[in-house]
Parts: sequence; C-alpha cells; structure tokens
Amino acid sequence: MRALSLSIAVAVLAVLATSSAGAPAAGTISGTVANHTGSPHPLAGHPVRLTAYVNGAEQDWKETITDARGRFSFTAPVDPQRTYVAWLHYKDGEYTSAPVILKTAGQRASVTLRVWEPTSDAGVLRVNVHHIIVEPGEGAVQVAELLVVVNSSNRTYVGGGVGAGADGTRRRSLRFSLPDGARDVQLMDGLYERAVTVNADELSDSVGVKPGTREIAYSYTVPITGRAMALGRRVDYPTERLEVFGRAGATLTVTPLARQDDVKTDQGTYARYSGGPVEAGTIVKVGLTSLPVRRPTARYAALAVFVGLITAAVVYPLLRRSRIPGNPTRSRQSRDELIQAVAALDDRFEAREVPEAEYRRRRARYLERLRVLAG
Repeated sequence: MRALSLSIAVAVLAVLATSSAGAPAAGTISGTVANHTGSPHPLAGHPVRLTAYVNGAEQDWKETITDARGRFSFTAPVDPQRTYVAWLHYKDGEYTSAPVILKTAGQRASVTLRVWEPTSDAGVLRVNVHHIIVEPGEGAVQVAELLVVVNSSNRTYVGGGVGAGADGTRRRSLRFSLPDGARDVQLMDGLYERAVTVNADELSDSVGVKPGTREIAYSYTVPITGRAMALGRRVDYPTERLEVFGRAGATLTVTPLARQDDVKTDQGTYARYSGGPVEAGTIVKVGLTSLPVRRPTARYAALAVFVGLITAAVVYPLLRRSRIPGNPTRSRQSRDELIQAVAALDDRFEAREVPEAEYRRRRARYLERLRVLAG
C-alpha cells in the first residue's frame, strides 16, 4: 500500500512538473484610471478591457473592474508578437492606453488611462490650421484635406444626433463637408473606418474629441467635366488659418483667400492661397481653369508625398517660411523639422495620444522623407 501511495505521489508530481513546464511565460500589465475633468480623481468600479493584437488584428481580450483607487491589473502571456492595449468606454467616449509588449517572463508593465466627462457643446471645438491640396489627375481632381482640430475644454466632445450607421445610433462628433461630386473618400490620419460615415455631402466621425489637439487627414476625388471647374467647400468650424495649395498644370483661384508665394518642393511647384481667421459657414470657392484636354497620368503618389511633407511639419513651420531659390540651408531646415516631428510624435505616442498603428505609419513616413533628404 505504501509503495502504491508513493507511486501515485510520484505520478502527480510528474504531471504537475510537466504542466508547469508547458505553461506559457506570463507578465503583468497594471494601471490606473483617473477622471481629469476638474481635479483628477480615480474612476472606481468601472470595467477595463485588455485586448491583444497580432499584426494589427485582434486576437483575444479579457476584462476586469477597477478598485476604489481606480487600479486594475491583468496577467498576460509573454509574446513579442503580441501588442496589448488597455481601453474602456466612459459616457460615450473611448479611451486607450499606450501599447505594451511583454518580452520576458515576470515582466511588469504599467499604463495610465485618462478619461473626461462628456460635452455636446460644439463651441469647444475650433480648427488651428486647415490645408486643402488640389491636383488635376486622370479624369479627376484629387483633393487632400489636413486639419488640426482643437478641443479647448476639459471635457470630451461627443457630439450629438446620429449618423447613417447600420444601427442608426452612431453619434456625430466631427463633421466635414464634401464638395459636390466628391467620391472615392480615403481616410489617411486620425480617422478610423469603423467610426466614419460618408454621405454625398459629408464625412462624419463618431469618435469623441478629447481635450487637446487631434490631427485629421483624408482625401477624395472630383470628376473633371471640362476645361474649367469650381469646388465649393463650406468651413465647418471656426478656423484660425486656412490654406489651399494647387499643383501647377491648371490656373488656381481661391475666394476669399489671398495669394501667397508659391511653395517649391521636390515634387514640383504649388500655388498657395491663405487667410484667417475664417468663420464657420464660410464658403471657400476653389476655381480651376486651363485644365488639360488630354488626361494626364495620375499623380496621386506625388500628392501623397506632399501631404506627408505638410503632416511632418505638424504645426507647419516649413510651409509658413518663405522659399528662397538656391537657399543652401533649405535641406538642413527640412531635415531638422522632420527630426523634431519624429520626436514630437514619439512623445505623443508615449503620452498615449496616438494609437500604435497610426504612430507606426506616420513615423515610417517621416523616416522615409529623412532618407530621401539624406540621399
């Protein structure tokens, strides 16, 4: 009997040892949730979800509840291929942490989630700078728009009403008018397909606008119907500065903006109009004449590069500085500004203000631009 008991004990120990050896290594992701409307205070008793992503695709998730001090903790497998993001919904707002990768067994990572009370008062929104870039393409004018939206309050703007989502309940936090005939809308920065609704005359977004700044970029095309055409774009928010750029190949006029010096880039010369402040509701009329009869080769790639150049500047110092032909400091200035843009993007990523996918895409674009300048 004693021999049998000993055999059973040995077998159990062997099973336990095998189970332990086969278990994946794990680490810990913990953090706090604080409400920053007014004096910061913990958000207690609220669900927090940890989602695992591999190559940008959601793999699995788990959920817990914050304690009285707003704290939470998850145990998760160690896997360099996995990126973990903690996130939560709070009063129509969605908030995410900085991404975390667990690389070693027993690793402990800490994140912080900040939330704000909601507001539906659109008066808290303004646009710091709005750039519109137009370029004749193959049978259509290609247009890219870049905006820096500012929420000057200490609340998350969640909008009001509903969009045209399948369930009919999608809120509209941001609305951007589209000119007549606009089609082929492409989302570039600061917008996510799951949250965007595109109608004939408007692009709307359901993601809440947190306090601070948010960069938005998208593009679309408008068919060319003759040698001349006009685009009417209604300004949706009070805008401190509005600028329109037009690629050479057609004569550009913009009302009510003033003509400025041309912008010279590696991709060519762009006519530039600017003005501000511009009131919400103002109709900006972009006129294009002398459009080519023959359809030229589409230059969307060049347009994208120019858009990247503007975005890299973030606050656009490069385009606000006059160009001097043959200026030997031009490349050095561009390089320095791009390096500063990368550093600023890294800071925003560390501060949990930029999602990982958007961060990696924009950082790669900046570095490619630096590589071209260095070459």
